[in-house]
Amino acid sequence: MQPWVWLTAYVLGFGLLQVMLYRHFSGGTPAPETTEGRATRADGGRALGAETTDSVTCPHCGTTNESHRMIRYCGSCARSLR
Repeated sequence: MQPWVWLTAYVLGFGLLQVMLYRHFSGGTPAPETTEGRATRADGGRALGAETTDSVTCPHCGTTNESHRMIRYCGSCARSLR
């Protein structure tokens, strides 16, 4: 066979494979759910009155930090809050 026939078959086969893979992987993924307990506005910002009142005081420097399970280090001295 001519090289251009092989090249055409390869390009069409590869394109078809890409379309099939895209349809397979894009159909079954649900959208992520929102986190419960957080009030947010439609534009993504926090709603008024939704400020957290919980805070943790750093035992090393005394700075008040937001209490959140993902915040592990002080924002001022960078030492561990735990």
